[in-house]
Amino acid sequence: MYKLILFDFDGTIADTIELGVPIFNELAKKHNFLGIKNIDELRNVTLREFFKNHEVPKLKFPFYFKEFLKELHKQIDKVQVYDEMDDVVKKLNKNYKLGIVSSNSKENIKKFLKINDLEFCFDFVYNYSLLFGKAQIFKKIMRLKKLDKKDLVYIGDELRDIEASKKAGIDIISVTWGFNNKEILMKKNPTFIADKPKEILKFLEK
Repeated sequence: MYKLILFDFDGTIADTIELGVPIFNELAKKHNFLGIKNIDELRNVTLREFFKNHEVPKLKFPFYFKEFLKELHKQIDKVQVYDEMDDVVKKLNKNYKLGIVSSNSKENIKKFLKINDLEFCFDFVYNYSLLFGKAQIFKKIMRLKKLDKKDLVYIGDELRDIEASKKAGIDIISVTWGFNNKEILMKKNPTFIADKPKEILKFLEK
């Protein structure tokens, strides 16, 4: 049995994609890179491929991302919890310690959790720099919490979540309702793939 369950935020708990696309497209106009025409075009590419396809300068992306998060903060009350995820989180909170590890800002995440009555479910929220990645945060959490690799599982929606989890040596539950689709996630062989939030509970109950 796991001692700590870590969640991604965007595309896993919160549906920030619908709101994020128009924000991204406004930044594209401002900074002269290509906008997103269709959400489906995001789901079968890596982040690196996304940068290339939309002509986003990789070195400048962290600065654009800060702008993106500021605009998202203004509209965070419009962001919806994915169907059934609030129930899943509340049920898991009864038996596990929960945390969030995300590249989104703590301010955005905590405001969202408060609006959606989920704040009490999580023991902590860690955000990480896109330059350093999640694997280092996973290792840091294990050190701080004095946990072994087998004690943790991460729940996320992207290829890079699988890569970071494997790099840190922890299990990964990939969800198919977020950024990347099932076909591309399967190529990286996550520990488990959930097509619906309640399937997370079934896996953890085994």
